[in-house]
Amino acid sequence: MTTTEEAERSVIGAALLDAGSLRLTSEHIDANDFGDKRLGQVYGLLARLHATGEPIDPVTVAGAARTQRMSWCDGVMLHDLLASTPTASNAGYYAKIVREAAIRRRMEAAGLRLIQFSTTSDPLEEVMGHARAEWESIRGSAAGTLTTKRLAELLEGTDEYDWLIPGLIERHDRWVLTGGEGGGKSTLFRQVAILAAAGIHPFLLTPITPVKVLVVDVENTERQWRREVRTTVANARLQGSVDPAETINIQCMDGMPGGRLDLTTERDLGAVHRLIDQHEPDMLLIGPLYKLIPRAITSDDDAAPLITNLDALRARGVALLMEAHAGHGKTASGNRDLRPRGSAALMGWPEFGLGLTADPEDTSGCTSKLIPWRGGRDGERAFPDRLVRAAKGERQAWPWMTEENARSPWTPRYPGDPT
Repeated sequence: MTTTEEAERSVIGAALLDAGSLRLTSEHIDANDFGDKRLGQVYGLLARLHATGEPIDPVTVAGAARTQRMSWCDGVMLHDLLASTPTASNAGYYAKIVREAAIRRRMEAAGLRLIQFSTTSDPLEEVMGHARAEWESIRGSAAGTLTTKRLAELLEGTDEYDWLIPGLIERHDRWVLTGGEGGGKSTLFRQVAILAAAGIHPFLLTPITPVKVLVVDVENTERQWRREVRTTVANARLQGSVDPAETINIQCMDGMPGGRLDLTTERDLGAVHRLIDQHEPDMLLIGPLYKLIPRAITSDDDAAPLITNLDALRARGVALLMEAHAGHGKTASGNRDLRPRGSAALMGWPEFGLGLTADPEDTSGCTSKLIPWRGGRDGERAFPDRLVRAAKGERQAWPWMTEENARSPWTPRYPGDPT
């Protein structure tokens, strides 16, 4: 087995045998990855010579080393490295060994620093921030450099969607729902979560594979949830393939310190990551957005750290569903502007931005329109144009239904209703 020391020497020797090998090794390492710092300096020199088109052999490199006052890098040393390298074709393999050893050294050094942090009297949140920074630094170094694919290779991949709710929500999607206060946003998202968890398409009402859902509600209490979802859950038990009450995990605001979260802090972001670690959800219903940060999101500077950390949660393989308040302004037609209140960055960020608003043409007040405030990033999805809720004193199967399902003679007013 090739040792780290042998691999470091062979990376240099391979470059002396064939300067083209530097293209292979640079995909994995740079000069800072060498345990032998002198060899790291030589590698850095070789990379600079190659970048400027200078010839590379023991004579030219020794000359360049003299100008850099690297007196120990002489012809004898370079010829020795050249002679001990069996082939330049394995340069990428040698570089991977160097890189892995470098990452392990960084992990060891980070561990020692974490021990030092833990013994200080600094606030715990600050210490946790240092710990996360250490990990992110190691993870960044492990990620390597950016690489490309030929378009031909890209086209060989599959176009299939990774659906959670077929035709509607794919893994990694971000859906922001806006609307006026009391307009039914929370009710709609609760219905989406409960029906999806039960194995029911929330709009088409067709069977789907049950979705694992995690809810982090920063606005409503456990009592409010009980009052709002008890009937929906009971109906979903009758219609679905699994009991959503057993598969949805929820954290309400009354279980949070101070009744809110600040996702721009390491403490609260880490807490949500731990919930994802624990429950491994497919869908994360979190928000509303304005309660995930302790100040108004009035500028891109306010929005940037929140968006970055929400994307870090999304990178865990979940679809994100989030509520936001619509702005108070009016459109040119005199209707309420349904775009999210605050920074314009929130408008271009999600895959799907929809606003829920009462249909002015329905005098009963039972119909609302679902209006896109940004174009979908990935083609057509099965979002309905209108949703209907039951008139006062009446019941229907679900809080919100499409006009087609609400009026269909084959759809019971509520599950179990023989009529």
